[in-house]
Amino acid sequence: MNAESRRQGPSAPRAIYYALASNIAVAACKFGVAFYTNSGSALAEAVHSSADCLNQLVLLVGHRAARATPDEQHPLGFGRETYVYGMLVAMQLFIVGGVASMVIGGYRAAHHSQLEHPLLAVCVLCVSGVIEGLALRASIRTIEPGHRAKGLLHWFKESGRPSVMLAVSEDIAAVAGVLVSLIAIGLAMLTGNPVYDALGSVGVGLVLTATALFSMKEIKSLLVGEAAHRHVRDEMCAWLNERSEVRRIVSLIALKWSDDLVIAIQAELEPHASASELVRTIDRIENGLRERFPSAKWIFFEPELLEHGRNPL
Repeated sequence: MNAESRRQGPSAPRAIYYALASNIAVAACKFGVAFYTNSGSALAEAVHSSADCLNQLVLLVGHRAARATPDEQHPLGFGRETYVYGMLVAMQLFIVGGVASMVIGGYRAAHHSQLEHPLLAVCVLCVSGVIEGLALRASIRTIEPGHRAKGLLHWFKESGRPSVMLAVSEDIAAVAGVLVSLIAIGLAMLTGNPVYDALGSVGVGLVLTATALFSMKEIKSLLVGEAAHRHVRDEMCAWLNERSEVRRIVSLIALKWSDDLVIAIQAELEPHASASELVRTIDRIENGLRERFPSAKWIFFEPELLEHGRNPL
C-alpha cells in the first residue's frame, strides 16, 4: 500500500512536541549567554528559538481545531484549519524571526557593539546545535520511511501536512542558524572585529526569511487546493482501469484535505440492466477504492455516457 494513502493522524503532532521541548530549553540558554556575552548572533538565535516556541504552540492549537466535529456549515470537517494556522506560523517566522534578527544585526553593526566572553557563546551554541540536531532527527523520523528515502525536498513538495513540514523546516533552519552564528562569532574572535558578530545576526535572519518564504509558498498551494501527488493519482487510475465494470475514466480529481483526500471520478461504465444494479456497482467501486486507499475519505462517483464526449461538464 502506498505510504501517502495511509491515514496519518495521531503521529502528526510528535514532531511539534519534539521541536517545542528543544526550543524552550535552547531559548533560555541562548538568552542567558546573549546578555552575558553581548553577542548579537546569540541574541538573534535566542529570538529565533523564542519565535519557534510560539510557532509550535500555534501549530498545536491548529491541530486541535482541525479535529473538531463536522457540522452543517462544514460537512467535510475542519482538517484544512491546519493550513490556516500553518500560514500564520510561516508569517510569524518571517516577521518575528527573520526581520527581527536582521534588525538586531543592523543595529549592532551600526553601534559597533563589542563581543564579551566569546568562548562561552561558542560553547552554548555548540550545545544548542546538538540539541537542535537531535530534535531535527526526531522530527524527520516522524516522516514515513518511503518518503524519507526520496529526500526531504521531494517530501516537502508532496506533503499535505503543514504542521510536520513546518516543524521539520524550523529545525533545519535552527541548525543552519547555529552554524551561521558560530562562523560569525569565530570570525569576530579571529579578527577582533565585532561587525562579524552583527553580520551573523543578519545571516540568521536571512536563513529564517528563506525558510518562511519557502513554507509560505508550499502552504499557499495547499490553501488554494492542491492535488495528491501524481503517483497516487496514477495508482488510482490503474486500480480503476483494472475493474471490469469500468470502460474508461473520463476524469479523476484527488484533492488533498489535510490528512485525507477528496476524490471526484467521472467514468463510463459497462451497461447495466437497471438503475439499482448501477448503484450497487458504484457502491462496490467506491468501497473498494476506499479500502485500497484509506486516505480517500470522501469519494464522489459520477457515471458518464459515451455520447457525452471525452470531457463532459
